[in-house]
Amino acid sequence: MKVLGIRVDPKRTRYALVDYDGTNCTLLNADAESRLLYPANVSEPDGKVDWLYREMERVFHENQDIEKVCIKTNEYTQSDSKSKRESAYLEGAVLLFCRQKHLPVTVKIYASLGTRSADVKNHAEQRVGRTASYWDNKMADAVIAAWNGART
Repeated sequence: MKVLGIRVDPKRTRYALVDYDGTNCTLLNADAESRLLYPANVSEPDGKVDWLYREMERVFHENQDIEKVCIKTNEYTQSDSKSKRESAYLEGAVLLFCRQKHLPVTVKIYASLGTRSADVKNHAEQRVGRTASYWDNKMADAVIAAWNGART
């Protein structure tokens, strides 16, 4: 089963393609594209939502056997920022895309992923693996989300 893990951000969206054979998970895009950088001329939220939706179309066209999607969402607090609100809009684009394609999608926070921000990179590496380049917490979030989606 192929699962897509997503972690959106106002500057870039990270995604992990994980294959689960019932026992082991393999990070399929460890050496390939794993980040979607918003073009410099797309700075407003509505433009980013449109651009991300089109990128989701491309990713799914290239990976037509994706069966599930899991989004790692922000940990919301009383002091939410403009950045978190914009991330929520972008998550909406992913949710809409999945809904229109009849793909099961879940939205998770660290507690439901069995990790926390300080440990996510280590947990992702231990459970699935890491990307060869641009390895950071956001990418680890996408990997853990895909790992979790594959197992549930």
